[in-house]
Amino acid sequence: MSALELKGRRVVVTGGRGFLGRFVTCAFAERGADVVALGRADHDLTEQSEIRTMYAKLRPSIVVHLAAACGGIGANVANPGRFLYENALMGLAVLEEGRRAGIDRLVLVSTTCAYPQDAPLPLHEETLWDGPPTGATGPYGMAKRLLHEACATYAKQYGFESAVLIPANLYGPEDHFDLEAGHVIPALIRRYVEAAERGAPSVVNWGTGRPTREFLHVRDAARAIVLAAERLGDPAPINLGTGVETSIADLATLVAGAAGYRGRLEWDTTKPDGQPRRFLDVSRARERLGFTAAVPLAEGLAETVAWYRQHRPR
Repeated sequence: MSALELKGRRVVVTGGRGFLGRFVTCAFAERGADVVALGRADHDLTEQSEIRTMYAKLRPSIVVHLAAACGGIGANVANPGRFLYENALMGLAVLEEGRRAGIDRLVLVSTTCAYPQDAPLPLHEETLWDGPPTGATGPYGMAKRLLHEACATYAKQYGFESAVLIPANLYGPEDHFDLEAGHVIPALIRRYVEAAERGAPSVVNWGTGRPTREFLHVRDAARAIVLAAERLGDPAPINLGTGVETSIADLATLVAGAAGYRGRLEWDTTKPDGQPRRFLDVSRARERLGFTAAVPLAEGLAETVAWYRQHRPR
């Protein structure tokens, strides 16, 4: 495999109007690519004929597949069959029709939900198949894991070039700040900004604060995806992250500081904690992609708080 020159090359980003997709589209445009961002209104990716039409119409050289049927824990509990079916179907059809169309490379963006629940830490790519993905997000994770195997088998049979990336929890400007459906960082930011403005004496968070997670700025993730499209045609999965384990308690303290909140941080220990620890081994990304995350968590949180304050609906 060889490096692909991105300048002038047609790149299609499925899910290109979503949170990550907007940053990926901009990152490719900055490199001079002819980039097309696809949303649900453009093509129904659960219909293989629609995907075939998309390839015939747009004639991409590179496809970045971000589109997914996904949601929070509640959505996963309510839709395990739909999430498994639609994610597997979309990915397989994008892959097969891309092979038929003769594209140069596919970049598949996967999920840490593909890892077994009890995989040793830090999570290393070689342990992906050491047990089933479990919990509420298990069916979604299994669909993505199937696509890992599909990319590997297409490389073996057809010489098809693809890259498979597994990002840590993403955050940054333009995220979704819904208290019910949002992920942990945007939900905390909204909560602490509003508490600071009310002068609330305390903010109560769920659980003990002891669980750990890993957080990757969306701009770093977009940069890694561009590097993969340019340099990588090998479907061996690659973790994308910082390699830094952060407790939810430390995260809440950082968010409160960035929001200017001076009250007490309290914890409702009757609420569930979720998985105790989760963070990634990122050595493969460094060795094969030359990728190292550049945005420190405190800096990224301050940027995201400032963006939220400027753009939130009044």
